[in-house]
Amino acid sequence: MRFQDRKVVITGAAGVYGRELAAAFAAEGATLFLTDRDPAALPAPAGLPPHRLTLHAADLAQDAALDALTAAALAGGAPHILINNAGIYPFIPLMEVTPAEYDRIQSINVRAPFRLMQGIGAAMAQAGRGAIVNVSSTAAEVIRGNGVPYGASKCSLEYLSRAFALELGSSGVRVNCARPGFAEGSAEVAMPAGYAEAITARGLLRRAIRPGEFAEAVLFLCSDAAGFITGTVLDSAGGGAINRREGASTRSR
Repeated sequence: MRFQDRKVVITGAAGVYGRELAAAFAAEGATLFLTDRDPAALPAPAGLPPHRLTLHAADLAQDAALDALTAAALAGGAPHILINNAGIYPFIPLMEVTPAEYDRIQSINVRAPFRLMQGIGAAMAQAGRGAIVNVSSTAAEVIRGNGVPYGASKCSLEYLSRAFALELGSSGVRVNCARPGFAEGSAEVAMPAGYAEAITARGLLRRAIRPGEFAEAVLFLCSDAAGFITGTVLDSAGGGAINRREGASTRSR
């Protein structure tokens, strides 16, 4: 029960990782504030009493919705934990990305976490404690021709995480990133044929991430065991971001 009586805000809570994170925090005693664009899709972890659960629908691309979300999350006191998990990954060839598509990716994947870290992070700093984890991706390092705006957004998110770690650290607030492995259903659109197989093959462990493995990484970063860890990226993607020649291994040299 590492998170007994701790208030945890999770964006993108209706997604694959959002549901996993919500269930994991709930199992360890947390009080949850879950948000997503579709209120009907928001999860209610089994056995969680109503006083430990708040569901809040919000379109993170809208400033008014971000303002309302921040105010609701701060009601009753500053959260102990903020997980910026929401993100979109449209599969679009680089030369076909429209300005509107690019702007929407940036608004949800970068601008929304930026504003939430400003609003909720400031309240955490005033309280003198808190942990923020921003969900990034190996796409921050590995260029994928059909997901360049997404990769650029994750580069920006990791940069912002370091900046907020620097800004908030003296107030006792830690800010880190976590990169999950690929999971089926984590993109909001249909994947190209062979995409899942290609991602799995690139990982050093030659398998997809298992249910619960990413949640364990995030919970660690939010726990007291990581109390001296801030401004870093924890990669839980099976080594898929390691830069190497195709087919190379230490055994082949």
